[in-house]
Amino acid sequence: MSATAISGSALRGRIDEVDAHEHALMSIGREVCPACQVQDAGLQVLAAARPELPVYVVSMDGDDDWSVREDLLWPRDIRVSRAATPALVLLHRGRAVASQHGALPAHDLDAWVAAILGPAASPVPPGVSDAEQAVLDRTAPRRAQHAAVKGR
Repeated sequence: MSATAISGSALRGRIDEVDAHEHALMSIGREVCPACQVQDAGLQVLAAARPELPVYVVSMDGDDDWSVREDLLWPRDIRVSRAATPALVLLHRGRAVASQHGALPAHDLDAWVAAILGPAASPVPPGVSDAEQAVLDRTAPRRAQHAAVKGR
């Protein structure tokens, strides 16, 4: 199984689908964010290891996307801002039961989910996956630029 990508503004029409699952994992990020891109690659690995867990990757790139926070996310105890992406939320019947801000490698994602839902039938092996490494390689110049700006 793979992660399902949806825009924040499209979430309004898909939230019932998310809520219908016993458990689901939602990642909230921005397409321009290198950490979010690495997180998305790790989520694809996690989705393959846990096909029973629906994984939603919500892209919050514009004002229309962010406008869903108050009426769709906050009532579900999902707290996120532009500065706090990527954000991961484990949901039980549409309500947040755990959250994590910042990107995690797929192996650590699996361990985080396992602490709540139990181990996967096919746990994610330690280390950085090929998909994550490809994104790290591709985003290296942008990440270096971020580090230089933060170092001022």
